[in-house]
Amino acid sequence: MSIKFQTKEDVYQFLHQGGDAWSMPLVEEYVGMCDPDELDLYELNQWLETERHSLEIGYEEFVDDLKGEGYV
Repeated sequence: MSIKFQTKEDVYQFLHQGGDAWSMPLVEEYVGMCDPDELDLYELNQWLETERHSLEIGYEEFVDDLKGEGYV
């Protein structure tokens, strides 16, 4: 799932109403590192895409390891 925030309101709505379970902690972390008045949506979207891709690769490696050990 790809998330692209268009406005700062989208970001805060996502955080308050909930969203994708994989992305929520990433968005919380990023917003926590920023000055709320200077939230850069382009940078957030790029960072989110990079972090999610890294998580997906790690998850696939984990599952492959389980398969190799006969657990799946």
